Amino acid sequence: MVEAVSFDIWGTLLDLNRYYAVVARKLSAISGRPVEELYRLTLEAYREALRARLEGSFRRIVVDSAEFFSAKLGVQVEDLFTAVVASIEDPEVAELAYPDAAEALETVRSSGYRVAALGNVMFWPGMVTRYMLHRCGLLRYFHLTVFSDEVGLHKPSREVFEYVAQKLGVELSSLVHVGDSVENDLAGAVVAGAKAVLVSREVPIAKLRLGRGAYLVSSLRHLPEVLRELT
Repeated sequence: MVEAVSFDIWGTLLDLNRYYAVVARKLSAISGRPVEELYRLTLEAYREALRARLEGSFRRIVVDSAEFFSAKLGVQVEDLFTAVVASIEDPEVAELAYPDAAEALETVRSSGYRVAALGNVMFWPGMVTRYMLHRCGLLRYFHLTVFSDEVGLHKPSREVFEYVAQKLGVELSSLVHVGDSVENDLAGAVVAGAKAVLVSREVPIAKLRLGRGAYLVSSLRHLPEVLRELT
């Protein structure tokens, strides 16, 4: 039985690379460094930061990750924070949602499922991402929004999936988590006892069953069908 669906945000609903391009432009205006260089370094730093976060390197998640990124980019932490603030009102932020995001959320919500957003954070707090979801027209679909800096838990820990299920009023086994990370989303949810859908927009197959409670999809448009099959 499936009663609730939680969604990862960056890479699943919102385009992180596109947002990093916005931040790079703002940071370039502040620091005078080339946009292309800052964007490239940001993507490289993000890949390294994902591993560092999994290893528990960021105890004060926003501050520590900001210091990590700043060192990799060769900029001041305060300049990085200022760039994030400047980016929030950029017109492009309202266009960060993937084309399949709103339709999938609308279908899932109208089908009667409880719906949550579940996001880890890096060098900006969850409230900033929550506002960006609002700007993209997606925030209204969620019954619950959970961010790691606010609850002190992060994917792929079992505890954060238990927290979401408890807040939604459902059993963990009736929760389906949707995300783009094999470690944080797919493995995290399945090991915790939930079901999982891995989103990989580059795979040439519409959907693929990975196991008893897990699927791979190339688009969120296939999610309603997968949910029916999981149910």
